[in-house]
Amino acid sequence: MKRIVNHFPLVVLALFALVQPAAAQNPVARAILFYSPSCPHCHIVMTESLPLLIDGYNSQVELTYLPTDTPLQPEDLPPLIGILGDKLQLIYINTGTPIGSEFYFAAVDHFNIPEERLGVPALIVGETVLVGSIEIPDQFPGIIEHGLAQDGIDWPEIPGLEEALARMIPVPTDGPTPEDTPRSTEETATGGPLETPAPSTPPAPVATSTFDFDQLKPTVIDNIKNDLAGNIISIAVLIGLIFAVVTVGRRILQQPANHSLRKVHSVIPLLAVLGIIVAGYLAYVETTGTEAVCGPVGDCNTVQQSKYAMLFGVIPVAALGFFGYIAILAAWLFTQPENGLLSDLATMAILGMTTFGTIFSIYLTFLEPFVIGATCAWCLTSAVIIAVQMWLATDPAMAALARLQDRQGK
Repeated sequence: MKRIVNHFPLVVLALFALVQPAAAQNPVARAILFYSPSCPHCHIVMTESLPLLIDGYNSQVELTYLPTDTPLQPEDLPPLIGILGDKLQLIYINTGTPIGSEFYFAAVDHFNIPEERLGVPALIVGETVLVGSIEIPDQFPGIIEHGLAQDGIDWPEIPGLEEALARMIPVPTDGPTPEDTPRSTEETATGGPLETPAPSTPPAPVATSTFDFDQLKPTVIDNIKNDLAGNIISIAVLIGLIFAVVTVGRRILQQPANHSLRKVHSVIPLLAVLGIIVAGYLAYVETTGTEAVCGPVGDCNTVQQSKYAMLFGVIPVAALGFFGYIAILAAWLFTQPENGLLSDLATMAILGMTTFGTIFSIYLTFLEPFVIGATCAWCLTSAVIIAVQMWLATDPAMAALARLQDRQGK
C-alpha cells in the first residue's frame, strides 16, 4: 500500500500528460476547393467569400503548397495551395494543372457528382459538395459552425489526397542576402577574413510566396465567353443606351423647341409601373439573398451576388431604381397642362431623372459583360425601360423649358 501511495503522484502526472494534448486540440473544419484560373465565379469565391471566413475563424494561418518538378513562373500558381488555420483549413486545387485535373475527376467519381453539377468552383467539405458562387457562401458557413460544434471536419476522402497533403511544404520566406547578413562579434574582433554565410532556405516563386489570387482574375475575353449569349445581348443593349443618350443630347442642343407640345406621353407612367415591378423584384432578391428566376439567357444570380449589386456596399442598386420609378410616376401625375408652371417643372424633372437613370444604366450594363462576366436579363429590362422613358420625355421637356424661359422673359 505504501508503495502505491509513493508512486501515486507519478501516475497522476503521467495521466495528465496523456490527457492534456488531447484536450488542447481544438476542432478544425477542413475543406477542398476546386477552381480554374479562368473562372470568374471562382475569382468571386476566392477573393470575396472565403477570405472573410478564413479571417473570421482563424487567429493564425500557415501557407503551404505542393512543389512541382518544373519551376513555377511568377504568373503561375501551384496545383495545390494550403491555407491552414487553427480552426478553418482549406486546400485550393487548380484544375488547370494536370495534378489538379486528376484530383477533380477522382473526386467526381468518389462522390458520384452528377453531370448537371459538374464545374467549378466546387467545394467539398466532409461528404457535402457545394457548387457555384451562390451555394458556397450561402451554405459553407453553416457547415463550418456545425462541424466546429462537433469534433471538427476531416479532409474529404479523395483518392491520392492524403499522399499529396503529406508532400506539401510551408511557403518559405525570403531570407536575407549575404550582403545583408551581419558579421558575428568574433569575426569583427579578430579582423579576419569573413566567410560568406550559407544562404537560407531558397525563396519560393513569387506566386507561391504571396498567393495573390487576384492573378486568377479572368481577362475581358474570358468574362464575355463565360456567358456568351447573355453578354452579347448586354453589349448590344449597351450600344443602344449610348446611342440613345447621344441622340437625345443632340436633340436638346440642336432642335428648336415646339412651344405647342405640352402633354407628356401616356406610355411613360405605364413604363414606370413596369419598372417598379422589375426593380422591386431585383431589390427583393438583393436584400434577401433569394435565388432569382433568370430564364434561358444570362446569369442574373451572379450579377446580384456581386459587389456591384450594392452601392457603397450598403444600398441595393435595385432599390435606387425602385424609388426612382416611383418618383417618375409621381412627377407624371403633375404634368397635366392645367397645372401650368408645376406641369413644366414636373416634365423637366422626368427628363432629368430618366437621363440620370439611363447614364447609370450604361455603367451597370458595361460591368456585366466586361467585369462581372454575366448578364442579368432583369437589369437589361430596366435599362431599356428607363432609356425609352428618357426618349419619350425629351420633346415635352424641351417645350417645358421654352415656356419657362418665356415666363422669365415677361
